Amino acid sequence: MYARLLIALIALLFVSGCAKPRPVQVVMDIPPIVRAPDLLKKLDLNIPKDVGDIALNDPEDGGLAITTTASAAPSFTLASASPDDAGRALECLTAAVYYEARSQTDDGERAVAQVVLNRVRDRAFPPSVCGVVYQGSNRRTGCQFSFTCDGSMDHPIQPTAWARAQGIASEALSGAVYAPVGSATFYHANYVNPWWAASMKQVTQIGAHIFYQWKGAMERSLAFRQGYSGSESVPDRGTSYLAASGMDQSERPSSGIQQVAGVTIFRAAPAKAVSAPGEPAAKAAVAVSSPGAKSVRISGGVRVHRGVAPGLEDDDPATATLTIPDES
Repeated sequence: MYARLLIALIALLFVSGCAKPRPVQVVMDIPPIVRAPDLLKKLDLNIPKDVGDIALNDPEDGGLAITTTASAAPSFTLASASPDDAGRALECLTAAVYYEARSQTDDGERAVAQVVLNRVRDRAFPPSVCGVVYQGSNRRTGCQFSFTCDGSMDHPIQPTAWARAQGIASEALSGAVYAPVGSATFYHANYVNPWWAASMKQVTQIGAHIFYQWKGAMERSLAFRQGYSGSESVPDRGTSYLAASGMDQSERPSSGIQQVAGVTIFRAAPAKAVSAPGEPAAKAAVAVSSPGAKSVRISGGVRVHRGVAPGLEDDDPATATLTIPDES
């Protein structure tokens, strides 16, 4: 009898030793973001003092996760910007369109440009084009547009794609509005699902990008409630123009020379006009301008200012130049 009990005990110990332990489930109770300041803080954006009591789930918003109709954004103007600031705004917006959407259609690029200009006039973001584009770029993580901090700008650009992006940026800065995205200030690729998407209202999808705006009271409090500063600055680490030409920042002449796709552009006082080889100056379209200032123009996809650098010979075969005649 004892032998049977001993055998049964050994068998029980063997079976229990071979049994797999029951997995332990750990449930993390993470509360959803319900207040506007908490969302803005997690997004690392500006937090206006008067949004402290705003809830994300606003009864007046109707509880819809997707907008039924998107109102077109107001047109953007560079009227308060100087010629140099207007040029920097064009450079920054072109970079955003190029790096974020050059694989998209023209409408895809227009949608990205519209988001940047919507952010400029949103109180959660900087009040300048370059400020919006390069927000957080001084950090390894936390940049609002990944191309500004992931090394994308260290590589030479594709001149044709850059010219297309520049044309789209020029149109947007001249007042063109891409209505389908409405007041959207966020977007993501359709193959990812960022954490913040659930806290916003989906507007539309253009190409591979899905666009979002703030919900309810946040939208009414932040969107288009900020004026454009008119002051633009590009980070000292260099520009996309320099990447295009392979010119190091230390090699950039103090006279303001910039090179794009082998073309050198000089910024200086108005001088006798010289048309680009093979292209009449009359074909150049106005990109952006400000009252009393010399227009910034696009010719062959290249940004140009009127005038040539002092001492530059028009017939210098080593340098291709573009200048625009004074309309006055």
